[in-house]
Amino acid sequence: MHQKVFCLGVMLAVVLLNPALTLAQHKSGIEVLSLSQKYHDPGNDWSDAVLNIRIQEPRLQNPQRYSILILNNKTGYFSLVRDSEVGQVERIIDGEGSSRVLLNGSTQIDEDTVNEYRLGEERNSGYHSFYEMMYGLPMSITENMWENIKDAESTTLEGQEVYKVQVKLKEAIISKHWVLYFDKNDYSLAALKFEHSGDPNRPDEIIMFDGAYHLGEISIPRFRHWYHQESGEYRGSDVILKAPTDK
Repeated sequence: MHQKVFCLGVMLAVVLLNPALTLAQHKSGIEVLSLSQKYHDPGNDWSDAVLNIRIQEPRLQNPQRYSILILNNKTGYFSLVRDSEVGQVERIIDGEGSSRVLLNGSTQIDEDTVNEYRLGEERNSGYHSFYEMMYGLPMSITENMWENIKDAESTTLEGQEVYKVQVKLKEAIISKHWVLYFDKNDYSLAALKFEHSGDPNRPDEIIMFDGAYHLGEISIPRFRHWYHQESGEYRGSDVILKAPTDK
């Protein structure tokens, strides 16, 4: 009995004398997310940032897809330009919140073309929400967007030591159920999984992040590679290229 008490006392002393060990084992999801946001945006500049980038978005069915994205977080202005079967499509939400779609530079699009190629203005807000969230990660995950966030778990991903944080969003962006993975060394965002447990016909998806695109002091992942989680099947990539105005 005395030996057991002694052992417990030694273990308690080790923990008390090494608070870093305790913190490493018990981090909240909010704490890890906050540390990652600090790593990617040390000056807390994302809310006023203007992102103007060209993105290569190869997909299995469309390996030559490119987009030009403008996000003005301060004014709310959004523009997404992409070539389609019928020409160049630009989706715009201006600083006043007005929405429009241009086809080859014109807002005059016949109804049949709008319906066949899904060019309705009502889809602009969905595009805006997706690109604002995905290209602002991890800063774009704010308290008003999640329903709950679980404590961090230590795990490995592709041989990398990471923190795993499960988040349930109030409104689904691809899914309501997200799993975020953060590098244990610097809290950089390593991966994002979308869980589709409510749809047995839809496999979970995971994005593996790599590289960095710098906007002032802000650092956002440059390479985003999409896979089906269980099979490992590659689905496509999103690669930030130079800004359209860069030489």
